[in-house]
Amino acid sequence: MNEISLAAMLLYTNLDRVARGLAGAGTGAKDPIPPEQLFALDQWHYHGTDAIRVAANRLGLVPASRVLDVGAGIGGPARYLAHTTGCHVTAIEIQPELNAIAVDLTERSGLGKRVEHVCADALTYPLQDASFDALVSWLAILHIPDRRRLCERLACAIRAGGGCYIEDLCMRAPFAEEDLRDVREVVCGISMTSIDEYVADLRSAGFVDITATDLTTDWAPYAAVRLKKWRQDREAYARVHGEGAYAAQEKFYSVIDRLYESGSLGGLRLTAGRP
Repeated sequence: MNEISLAAMLLYTNLDRVARGLAGAGTGAKDPIPPEQLFALDQWHYHGTDAIRVAANRLGLVPASRVLDVGAGIGGPARYLAHTTGCHVTAIEIQPELNAIAVDLTERSGLGKRVEHVCADALTYPLQDASFDALVSWLAILHIPDRRRLCERLACAIRAGGGCYIEDLCMRAPFAEEDLRDVREVVCGISMTSIDEYVADLRSAGFVDITATDLTTDWAPYAAVRLKKWRQDREAYARVHGEGAYAAQEKFYSVIDRLYESGSLGGLRLTAGRP
């Protein structure tokens, strides 16, 4: 997936919505931001900070931990991990616009010494062997074209005894032609496969003790409720962010909901270790 097509993804348009949300709470463009104030705005995945907390607990993160976040977006999970556990996070994001927002929010929230943002392609960025204690990623690896190669690179970067925590979308059944087009053009799911294929890539890369949890029965209802609430809040959201921003999110949320209803889209959690 190249930068141009990924940047066109509806979820990644109207990026001023974070700044607008902060402004609505009285925080100016250059003002310091308490990290807690960002949590309702910068978590663009299922179950917000609750999901990040689960990862931190499962990985046993402590202040000495060095964590690699792949597909870090605007840095929400990285900041939450650093703020709540004291760990150091290297957050890799390929999109310059998202990375720039991430850097700004991290500096303004006082976490610049604990979170290092890197604007780079995870498939090519030089990663030192065994330099991280843990790997995390939320709804990002589906955008990366060569997942097997990515897994091999990430496995090398995690020290012996380190851990891996991934949440991502997957394919539970073959997509109909129209749905597959939405997967590619709206969701940008270039490497979306079955759970078994995902696990095979991790195992081939050298990860062990792999546990795959199908989260579809949780995520599908979550997506349906999210879409319903989004439509109910249209007037209030559009008043702050504009009709265009509302419409972009509405289309993305509605496509995701329909793909879940089709029975083909699924969600999963993958945990693994390094021998």
